Amino acid sequence: MINFLKESTFTVKDVIMQAWIVTRDHYFSIATLCFLVFITVSTSTFMAFFMGELPTGVRVVMLLIFVLLYCIVNLSLLKYIFRLLDKEDDKDIQIIETLPTRTEIIRFLVGTVYFGISIFLVGILLLPVLYVLDLILKFAVTQGFIGNFTAAGKVIVNIAVAIAILSIFFTFIRIIFFPFFIIDKHVHPFESIKLSLATTKGNFIKLLFIFGGFVLIQAIVFGFFYIVVVSGFQLISLIFNYEIYSYVSLFTAIFSSFIVVPFSTALVTVAYRRMVKEYKGDEHPDILHNIV
Repeated sequence: MINFLKESTFTVKDVIMQAWIVTRDHYFSIATLCFLVFITVSTSTFMAFFMGELPTGVRVVMLLIFVLLYCIVNLSLLKYIFRLLDKEDDKDIQIIETLPTRTEIIRFLVGTVYFGISIFLVGILLLPVLYVLDLILKFAVTQGFIGNFTAAGKVIVNIAVAIAILSIFFTFIRIIFFPFFIIDKHVHPFESIKLSLATTKGNFIKLLFIFGGFVLIQAIVFGFFYIVVVSGFQLISLIFNYEIYSYVSLFTAIFSSFIVVPFSTALVTVAYRRMVKEYKGDEHPDILHNIV
């Protein structure tokens, strides 16, 4: 396994290092777009507390506006990082040039619906497995291997949750790259799902290492940041006798938006570009041959 990861042109180390270089060299430009994402999400969350008494039509319009703004900013962030990866000269990239087109926004929204349907179908496909598991455990109860049906029910729940989490996670990793194909290759939503399945086929372990390493780094950085912030707030509370723990979540959200999101977006974009370069399959792949 280790030799395979070293010999492949799509290496975990190279992806992480290139993502770090892109983030470091163009941090302020990327952070500007991340700031817009933060403002959009924070404003929509804040407004949600005040829209409860508004008419349904107004709430629907406001929801559509925030969804549209969120799509525009996120797709702009992807396009901007693509421009950085493909740039061959020293010409500055204007953020205004990375705004998504109407077609790209519509395809992204439709692709997101397909993404949700795919996750839902995975849950539906698990039902026969759970039914068979239920029969096996009932047989185990009748044979005395398990004490009673209550214990069997707990076993079924635990196994079902574990299978569901693993299956959804596997599906998530396989089709999460659909927005990149919409922006980079200008394909239709369903085609982007198929291409994501095709390009991640054979790369799941490497993607697992990439995301696993990122989660580990994120946990360490977040842990350090949280300890520093909480300690600082405790010191301020002792000195000024003022309770400010309610601001911890705000500082955590700001830290995530300006540190974690820029690097994670660059990381996933670089991984996508490496996989596409390695991909030797069909230009219009089917689903069945790329599921496993």
